[in-house]
Amino acid sequence: MKQKVSESLNSLGVARKLSPLELKFMKLIWAHPEGISSHEIYAESEFCQGQGTKGTILFKINKKGYVKTVQQGRHHIYYPLFTQQEYEQAIAGQQLEKSLGNNSFFDLVAAFCGKSCLTKKQEERISQLLEEIKHDSETE
Repeated sequence: MKQKVSESLNSLGVARKLSPLELKFMKLIWAHPEGISSHEIYAESEFCQGQGTKGTILFKINKKGYVKTVQQGRHHIYYPLFTQQEYEQAIAGQQLEKSLGNNSFFDLVAAFCGKSCLTKKQEERISQLLEEIKHDSETE
């Protein structure tokens, strides 16, 4: 079975990537995986937009499927549905697929090595190496 270069945004449950301004807001939300209130976001000095504009941006981020919101009194609490790293991996994978036209990780590795494809044995060795790297990063 071929492995994708990276998860696509669709596999994360979203169809569209974030605009640059939405990404700034999302980075603040990712910095608070335990949740952050709309009041705290509105008070953030990094954002110079009016409260109505901030509310619209947060609404769009929610509508795109990047966050879960829970109303708490007069405010909403925003919880990220996946990590910033997962988002960046999905974006990188889409950009690679778009620019190189490769649909599998093994095709990409083969292209970097100047080959048209890898043998099954080579694919297995690469898969084992990736699993080792994944395991090592989880134990650190």
